[in-house]
Amino acid sequence: MNILGELFEMRKLRMATPGPTQVPQEILLAGAQEMIHHRSRQMEDIINEINRELPDLFLTKQDIYILLSSGTGAMEAAVSNSFNRGDKVLVVSNGYFGERFTDICTVFGLEVITVSSPWGTSVNIEEVERAYKQHPDIKGVLTVYSETSTGAVNDVKAIGSLFRDTEVLVIVDAISGLISHELSMDDWGLDIVLAASHKGFMMPPGLAFVAISPKAWKVINEIQPSTYYFSFKRFKKFYPMAPSSPGVSLLLALKKSLDLLKAEGLSNATRRHARIARATQRGLEALGFHLFVQSPHVRSHTVTAALAPSGIDAALLLKKLNKEYGLTITGGQGEFKGKMIRIGHIGAIDEIDLFGIFGIMELVLTEMGYQVQSGISMTALSDALGGGVIHHA
Repeated sequence: MNILGELFEMRKLRMATPGPTQVPQEILLAGAQEMIHHRSRQMEDIINEINRELPDLFLTKQDIYILLSSGTGAMEAAVSNSFNRGDKVLVVSNGYFGERFTDICTVFGLEVITVSSPWGTSVNIEEVERAYKQHPDIKGVLTVYSETSTGAVNDVKAIGSLFRDTEVLVIVDAISGLISHELSMDDWGLDIVLAASHKGFMMPPGLAFVAISPKAWKVINEIQPSTYYFSFKRFKKFYPMAPSSPGVSLLLALKKSLDLLKAEGLSNATRRHARIARATQRGLEALGFHLFVQSPHVRSHTVTAALAPSGIDAALLLKKLNKEYGLTITGGQGEFKGKMIRIGHIGAIDEIDLFGIFGIMELVLTEMGYQVQSGISMTALSDALGGGVIHHA
């Protein structure tokens, strides 16, 4: 194909995934600034500004430590810094990433007690309490807030309350739950809260965030960490600077991300995510998809998972959306691969994005021979949004 032909084939790429998310131009440009030295006074000033803003997103008075890592690195760091080999922990699992916590704990030689619920549901807090009574010697409880493999959330507030007055550490993977959902680390009694840049922060992947309570620090200070690079003691020693070379460009992008989030306001951002999530659910139902999470009270504001209507090949639908229109939507994980679609609605997404996503979905479904009433999902979105405008930074 000649150059002119290639230009005609070019199209804007869009993502409606639970991470990475679309990155606003302002954040992309901030990360493309000229490189500065990571030990310079200029870098120190930027880090100080970042560290003043980050705790407000966790609703904590504690410092936030920034790791050059994916979210999984933060999960591993929380385990390797908080427990000794042979310690017993309780993992709350209702999806792929709850299972990941179990895998990480097993690698580090911990004895794992699991409280599980079927994918698409939330773990019952009474079962967590029952497990604790049966295993009063557990050292920690590890749970995922928003399970992106299914679109279900766990009641981390209730879990924090249950263990607040005990010596048990509550470790929360809020990687996709922070910003999109309400989370108050100090008030809820959470001890280690994890997040990552490529979710609510609207950034490229590469940074992870760890908030640590005084209760957790008492334990961490008594343990020899089974990691060097991820040692929380090292992060605390070098704070506010990084103990090793940081991702300078990502930190420049993070500063802009925090500026945008501050301008919008945390509560406004959380409400925006909730409204977009509800509209997505109504749009999918209008097209005949079956919402995977049955209970509205435990549906995530981060991602909506849905099973395809009878006769629709979910994998083919996703392939055509991507190849023909440049739109990436993720599929199911584990046993639901090829049967499920997961529309991510976290980050900078707004209602205009949503109308575009569903408009193209209607078009592709029609091309696949599925009988779709023209504009039915548009009407569902309009009704769910109530005609209002969702403002974001």
